[in-house]
Amino acid sequence: MELTPFQIDILRALLRTRMDHDGQFVTQNDLAALAGHPGKEKKLGGAMEDLATWCREHGLPDLTAVVIPQENADENLMLPDEATIERLGGRAVAQAEAARVRDFDWAGWRDS
Repeated sequence: MELTPFQIDILRALLRTRMDHDGQFVTQNDLAALAGHPGKEKKLGGAMEDLATWCREHGLPDLTAVVIPQENADENLMLPDEATIERLGGRAVAQAEAARVRDFDWAGWRDS
């Protein structure tokens, strides 16, 4: 699978948040800004499914499980958007996948 330049920017930003241990979750707003695309949070939705496929194809935890809408962060609801929850198979699976993302050795993967 080939990612678009926008998707690559998002992937790099997500990987940096994992490498830097910048919290357990990242909001869509923060992710767009970290990727150099502030104000394009709405465009993230279309990128998430392809990024999830890329992670799966590379044997990695689904990084999209730690991307949450700002509204969820404001309500202390640490869950991704409904489309991601549905794609992952429900809330429990989304929470388990987020834990896999947090626990994965990203530095070891990068260095291998």
